[in-house]
Amino acid sequence: MNTTRSMIVIWTLAACILLMPAWSRADSIDDITLLTENYPPFNFEKDGKVQGISIDLLVEMLSRTRSSKGRRDIEVVPWTKGYKAAQNKKNTMLFATTRFEARERLFKWVGPIISDEIAVIAKKSRNIRIDTPQDLNRYKIGAVRDDVAQLLLLQAGVPPGSIYETVSGTGGENLGKMLAAGRFDLWAYSKTVAFWNLKESGFSVSEFDVVHVLKRSDLYFALHRETDDAIVAQLQKALDGIRS
Repeated sequence: MNTTRSMIVIWTLAACILLMPAWSRADSIDDITLLTENYPPFNFEKDGKVQGISIDLLVEMLSRTRSSKGRRDIEVVPWTKGYKAAQNKKNTMLFATTRFEARERLFKWVGPIISDEIAVIAKKSRNIRIDTPQDLNRYKIGAVRDDVAQLLLLQAGVPPGSIYETVSGTGGENLGKMLAAGRFDLWAYSKTVAFWNLKESGFSVSEFDVVHVLKRSDLYFALHRETDDAIVAQLQKALDGIRS
């Protein structure tokens, strides 16, 4: 091998060695895209600041894992957009997400954050009574597209045509106003979030009532299913540490 050729080989090998860290670097928490939605009091944006129970919890978890990410890196998006991203884009987190059977294999999970109740809400003046899930079929029901409440309604056998869908963003707030105005009969949503939105919109929560509970479940941080298990373990350890 002549000198020129030897030098080419040496420089090529040196370049490969220098580039290897970039090629072989394992994913870290700093690579995770953090997505949430307006879902108060769990997570929401107000006065230009993301806040809420799950936001504060995640910020502390990031601090404990020594991540460079923080509150400023959390992006508020419509639920449907975030839901699709967390399924299709590696290293994406969506929260707070209700964990239940139909979603189990779609994500990797860190949690629980807090317990929640997915409820069907009506104006008391309507005197609506739901004794069985089949009774829901008689009514027009408002729900956010791809939200757990909509999925549970479909599982309960409610015809898609009986569900008034909206995308999130201000979806919860708008659905509350539409229920109050009589645009549909029932509203399926998180009980906590629904009553928060009704109160924030100026309605007396005493005028509304839960007529049926679709599911009692827990909220979690949902991560893309190909997220490195080490990242999931780090975040879970941080959450467990906060709990203890």
